[in-house]
Amino acid sequence: MQFLHLLRQAPRQLAFGALHSFGSSFGQTFLVALFVPFISASLALNATEFANIYAGITIGSALCLPVVGRWIDKVDILSYSIATMALLALGCLLISVAENVWMLIAALFVLRLAGQGLMSHVSMTGIARYFSRNRGRALAIASFGFPLAEALMPAILLALIALFGWRYIYGGSAVFILLVLMPTAMLLVRGDKKFRIPPTKSDAPKNTPDPDAAQTDDSATSATATPPTQSDHPRLFKSVYVWFCMPMLAAPPLIMTALFFHQGAISDHKGIDLGWFAAGFTVFAVTSVLGAFGSGPLIDKHSARRLFPWHLVPLMVGVVVLAATKTPFAILIYMGLVGITTGFATTLRTAIIPELVPLDEIGAVRSTLTAVMVLASAMGPAIYGWMFAASMSIEMMLIITLIAMVLVSVLSWISERPGFYVPPGVTPQDTH
Repeated sequence: MQFLHLLRQAPRQLAFGALHSFGSSFGQTFLVALFVPFISASLALNATEFANIYAGITIGSALCLPVVGRWIDKVDILSYSIATMALLALGCLLISVAENVWMLIAALFVLRLAGQGLMSHVSMTGIARYFSRNRGRALAIASFGFPLAEALMPAILLALIALFGWRYIYGGSAVFILLVLMPTAMLLVRGDKKFRIPPTKSDAPKNTPDPDAAQTDDSATSATATPPTQSDHPRLFKSVYVWFCMPMLAAPPLIMTALFFHQGAISDHKGIDLGWFAAGFTVFAVTSVLGAFGSGPLIDKHSARRLFPWHLVPLMVGVVVLAATKTPFAILIYMGLVGITTGFATTLRTAIIPELVPLDEIGAVRSTLTAVMVLASAMGPAIYGWMFAASMSIEMMLIITLIAMVLVSVLSWISERPGFYVPPGVTPQDTH
């Protein structure tokens, strides 16, 4: 009921967030991967060459994200959205006309930066700084665009590719972004100055949840028409807290990307048909939605900081299931548990930022932390590949994975002890 109440209170703002999380799919790996066989054949690239190009581009876009991502703290978010969509459309257009490797590299770089990076950034940052009491629920609703795109876009685009060819579909995607997504974003928040204008240095973060407060005003009241000034609060990245939490932040993308990437080797080792993993992605999509929507009320009640050290627990159980059994049905259980952690992580890793820094720093901090996660996801397959090359058994790799997750969770839990980090404007006794 509270989700429905929130939708009635702020439908346009939540739709704006979901629109951008959905639109980020044009630069996400799951969608780009559909075009890889066609692009490789067209440009005479083998699988290894394309994989190396893609990994390098992913790392390059991640390094640019903290620089470009912090601008969202200084400009109108609708202007930032329009610029991001124009860049995303340019990436789609460039890849549709790419005739050589250098054009492909430029196109993929723009596509990854704008899609995976900035479209998601607009969605999560805008929602996180606008909502206070129901921030967790709002982020869960806005993040629904991610699984919705994963469920709908692959089948639709594969059918269109079969009919018209991959180049026309990427070109058509650019037109769709410019003529559908961009006008819709403008229509949703064009008249909402409170949502659009960036916060100022004086805007205090909402660090303590208020579950008993009246729910009639769910938006943060801090965004005003005052010209923004960047906060000089330096403590987050100079604190032990953030460095203790960084491994916890990097662990899910590193581990999940690696295990998904090497699922063929895992299935061969266990004698399980790869079709079980394919079926498991359906379970994964469902449980990731459940995880995101389940985490929202918990975040609003307990705070993201208190929940953060525990969100790897479902993934830990999933890894135990994968290591301990060779039963095909166990793959569905494993994928379902991975989905729960994914859903929790999607909302937690954004909801925690307004509890740590002033509202005028959310964009800068989130883009930096996102860059860390992207780099981790790029490193994951290589790290596990080295373990395969060392002739390590799947079971031993999974045991090491489990131990690593326990260690990073303990570090994150330790960082929550008093004295590690006190957010600006909050007294120490208010943080726990």
